[in-house]
Amino acid sequence: MREFRFRTPSRVLRGGQASSALIAVVLVVTLAVATALAYQAQRAARSHRATAENVLRDYAAFASSELARRAQRELQDVLQTQLNRLTLTCDGRERLPDLKEWVQVKDS
Repeated sequence: MREFRFRTPSRVLRGGQASSALIAVVLVVTLAVATALAYQAQRAARSHRATAENVLRDYAAFASSELARRAQRELQDVLQTQLNRLTLTCDGRERLPDLKEWVQVKDS
């Protein structure tokens, strides 16, 4: 038969201290893991924000250059058309047309 032993108060206290120490260690480890995860989350958020800002900056630079290119082409087309009309009104006498001639060509 097995012998049954009663726990003495000193053994109960030692078991309680050991479990309290284990709980404290688990809590400290949990706090350390939570702190590390929070730090990584902050780092990832900063990295994502920086990436988004760089993408927006690049897109804005591309959009402004595209706008400038299209505006230049449109202005060049308008000026070319107007200069072609102006040359059509010149009759070879090395003079610019007067306003009436210009309006006639413009309306036609």
